[in-house]
Amino acid sequence: MAKAPAGSAPAMLLLDTSFLIDLEREFADRREGPARRFLAARAREPVAISIVSLGEFAEGFDDAREVEGFVSRFRVLTLSRAIAYKTAAIQSTLSRRLGENDAWIAATALAYEAELVGHEAAFERVPRLRYRRV
Repeated sequence: MAKAPAGSAPAMLLLDTSFLIDLEREFADRREGPARRFLAARAREPVAISIVSLGEFAEGFDDAREVEGFVSRFRVLTLSRAIAYKTAAIQSTLSRRLGENDAWIAATALAYEAELVGHEAAFERVPRLRYRRV
């Protein structure tokens, strides 16, 4: 992958729900696993999550305050018309559709020109998506 030119803003990282769940488990277990090491190595880059990932992540909690306490360190990207059209383009061009939530997350990464980080093989099928399996 090409590096950003000197003096330019670092690329944004968009964390998929799979990565977010792994990261939360590492913090809960007080261990430094692959997710924490990855973020430490990319500490200069802005990190965000999709509102879709927030919803998926929140399914594992009974208390929204716990969720907010964990995700408050990340920018939460909302959906837009541009993301909706990118979602439609992804789904209409793939020979095998993504899951609906994955399509919205991939489209968000494309719209923000972000590198998507997770461990779902399906994202590797999306053209022009910068995807990092961790």
